[in-house]
Amino acid sequence: MKISRLVLLVMMLAGTLISIDADAQPGGRRRPANRPAARKAEKVHARRVIRRTAIVIRHAQTCVRENKNYTGDLARSIAHQRYARKLYFDGKYLRAMHQSRRARQLAVLSIKANKGTEPANAANEKEDDDIMNSETVSDAELDTELNNNMPGYSTKDEDFVNAALSEIDLGDME
Repeated sequence: MKISRLVLLVMMLAGTLISIDADAQPGGRRRPANRPAARKAEKVHARRVIRRTAIVIRHAQTCVRENKNYTGDLARSIAHQRYARKLYFDGKYLRAMHQSRRARQLAVLSIKANKGTEPANAANEKEDDDIMNSETVSDAELDTELNNNMPGYSTKDEDFVNAALSEIDLGDME
């Protein structure tokens, strides 16, 4: 009986040591219990969001060209996307993701106003949404930021219906 208690005690001790070691991080630091590691916006996440928004904007451009319902949402979407691209190149990846999210919202409004449907493959990945949800930014705040940093952009959809939109996406090497 004493041997089985001893074996049980040793097994419990070993299990405790293994679970403690699982929380260890390099350098001897330990991650606090019950706290997930926060995801940081990295270049790859911002790139993915910007590229998918570009798909939606191009589709919105096609819908506006075909149905000619000019709401101004396409033009504002392009302005937000251009600013997102600038932020990306400045290394401000989380802010670029938020500006691109706003651009996509406006592009979807433009698509719906022109009786189109949002492209199915344009949704963000859950990981990207989780990163963006780590910092709440209102649409009004993003609009104000755009107006302050890129004044004078065109708000007329007509200016972009037939334009080549190469500056809304990232190239393969960027």
